[in-house]
Amino acid sequence: MIVLASCAGMQRTELYLGTGIPGGGSVTETQWNMFCDTVISRYFPEGYTVCDVSGKWYDPEAKHTISEPSKLVLLIGKNSHARSAGIDSVVQRYTRYYHQQAVLRTDAKVKFRLVSGK
Repeated sequence: MIVLASCAGMQRTELYLGTGIPGGGSVTETQWNMFCDTVISRYFPEGYTVCDVSGKWYDPEAKHTISEPSKLVLLIGKNSHARSAGIDSVVQRYTRYYHQQAVLRTDAKVKFRLVSGK
């Protein structure tokens, strides 16, 4: 096993993006892939991870719990103002394009290392 890189002081950000569109319909895979290619990859060309998840949240306007398929975007990078602004831009564009009320964002300090399988 070879450790390729090690870095302390990194930040893990998770974005939970619902795919249900208020009023009906949902974000299609084609729309999602285009959003990734034109928005997320533009701000984070070094990479990110996407997972399909199922979420539940309480909608205070409708006054009930909503279940919907969602996308989890995982980003790991150095904590900086520019990085945070890029994440905020991704969130703002997603909420505007797909009429979302909110996107859940979590941030946590992490340590990581890349390990070669050699």
